[in-house]
Amino acid sequence: MDALETASGDSQDAKREEILSRIAMIEDEIERRFSGQVLAPYRNWKKSRPLL
Repeated sequence: MDALETASGDSQDAKREEILSRIAMIEDEIERRFSGQVLAPYRNWKKSRPLL
């Protein structure tokens, strides 16, 4: 996820769309696996890493 977020900021528009769709797919999978928690695992992960 970290690599995808970094790449989304560094890429051109066409590549960015692909990366953002992959991020959305991962968010959907997190929601499926941890239903009822919405994106709590993702948000916790996001808080635990330093800002780029």
